[in-house]
Amino acid sequence: MAAEIHRQCSIFSCCTLRFVIMGEATSGQKAIVVHFNTPGRTNAADVVFLHGRGGTERDTGALVAAFPDATLRGYRGPIREGGGFAWFTIRAIGVAHPESLAREIPKVAGWISADNGANKPWLCGFSNGAAMAASIALSAPSDYAGLIMIAGCFATDALPAERLDGMPVLFCQGRSNWVIPPAKFAQARSYLEHDSGADATILEYEGGHDVPVDLIASIARWHQARH
Repeated sequence: MAAEIHRQCSIFSCCTLRFVIMGEATSGQKAIVVHFNTPGRTNAADVVFLHGRGGTERDTGALVAAFPDATLRGYRGPIREGGGFAWFTIRAIGVAHPESLAREIPKVAGWISADNGANKPWLCGFSNGAAMAASIALSAPSDYAGLIMIAGCFATDALPAERLDGMPVLFCQGRSNWVIPPAKFAQARSYLEHDSGADATILEYEGGHDVPVDLIASIARWHQARH
């Protein structure tokens, strides 16, 4: 059962904003998701956004301009973190507690699949959300159209060869990002470029652990060329 709230988005006049609270069958935890739908678009790409640690589903609004020809939905992480939420607990920056990651991947993937339309969704995430998006993509790569990682890394060292065979992946790293350990960025880039099998693009941008306007434009150009 889902409860929905519809309203015209006051910030983005081109979009209809829809909040949905969905019951999750196996864990009993509710999925809270915000949808940005562009009226009149048919057969649009479907993009799922996962916020960073301490964020919420409302952070999705900052990515609307990155996907002007797509429907966009953002979920609330299942774990409370500070004033917001997270996707899994960590041992250190960029390193998940394995038990937490293993528990949350099927839960969040289930939320996403329960809300899918006709097209395979693209996964996009920021920081902790990028790590979760990547983990979900690795868990079932054939279920997703592509992956966009912003200011994040892989949450585990278990990175199977050729697992993302042919998948379009955009990896975005700020040149002044000192939040994510350099070794974790290096691991992610090496895997994507050499071992994953992905059709990977590495994008360095002027910025740190953030999503500047110029990056939004670069993501838009990259995504529009691939769907």
